[in-house]
Amino acid sequence: MAGYAGKLPGFARPEHAPIMQAMARIPPYALRWLRRLAGRSVRGPAATGRPPDRSSQRSLLGLALVATALGGVLTTAGPASRHSAARRPGPARIWRPPTGPLQWQWELDHPLRLNNAADMGIAAKTYTGAPAANPTVYDIDGFDNSAATVAALHRRGDRVICYIEVGAAERYRPDYRRFPTFVLGRVMPGYPAERYLDIRSNAVLSIIKGRIAMCARKGFDAIEPDIDDSYTDKTGFPITRAINVAYDVKLADYAHHLGLAFALKNGDEPAFAAAMLPHVDFALDEQCFDYSTCNAFFPRFARAHKAVLQVEYVDQGAPPAARVCPLANRMDFDTLYLNSNLAGGRMTCR
Repeated sequence: MAGYAGKLPGFARPEHAPIMQAMARIPPYALRWLRRLAGRSVRGPAATGRPPDRSSQRSLLGLALVATALGGVLTTAGPASRHSAARRPGPARIWRPPTGPLQWQWELDHPLRLNNAADMGIAAKTYTGAPAANPTVYDIDGFDNSAATVAALHRRGDRVICYIEVGAAERYRPDYRRFPTFVLGRVMPGYPAERYLDIRSNAVLSIIKGRIAMCARKGFDAIEPDIDDSYTDKTGFPITRAINVAYDVKLADYAHHLGLAFALKNGDEPAFAAAMLPHVDFALDEQCFDYSTCNAFFPRFARAHKAVLQVEYVDQGAPPAARVCPLANRMDFDTLYLNSNLAGGRMTCR
């Protein structure tokens, strides 16, 4: 305090002590800025050798009052302009999909085309035929889409979720050759280019963490971890619910460390969903009304104030929207009616 306040003329009276104490708490980078301002304020009087007049002292007092306010902010926040783009750990910096009506779009079939209305899900309708609001959240493929696409969506004010598989390896992905052959299990039914992973393996954990890190580097806000409940399938490995939960929690913790939200993808077995609820930030479910499994998410997620993004597939015999949507809305699910190829277009429940 004495080092800097002593350089400001007129700050010798006892009533100025609180201001001087506040200035003492100002970080060095802010002090340098204030010194420059103060130097400009007193350069004239100092050059003449005369003491500063009352107007100069009032200017300096005003400057100190500004410093008092800055002292409370800058000592905790630091130079925000230097770090605004950086991802740092801490839940306060993680975006989470809010509860309540949320307009979102899920497009995985190809790289998102920002100038294509169907891809962007704009000019859509609600189940009543009324115009739907445009999406503010996009769930897109983490490998297929570039950082430039994510940045363009952010400039629009939108949030972006990164789709990756965490329980299977796809032959068409650039990291496929990194998986040792002994961690590759059975071929996924209906997906001949994908094989289940032995999620007990540290090698698998490391590679999947690499996928999450890729999403962070590209600027995504959250992770959609597909095949996060492979214990329910015939993978070729003795995967139990407990093993799957432990694996997913490690991935969620790592995503949070990088400043990313982490979803529960499907996982609509109630005990599994309950075990994951404390560790995830939202859920994304397919066809829980069609399969009568929505009780895995409701009312647990509603009570925890965590959003449920939900989809019914038109081309797979989805139950009528006129019956599902009023119920989905009461449950606070953000339900879409889509085609299962996820190639664009949408109808919303709200």
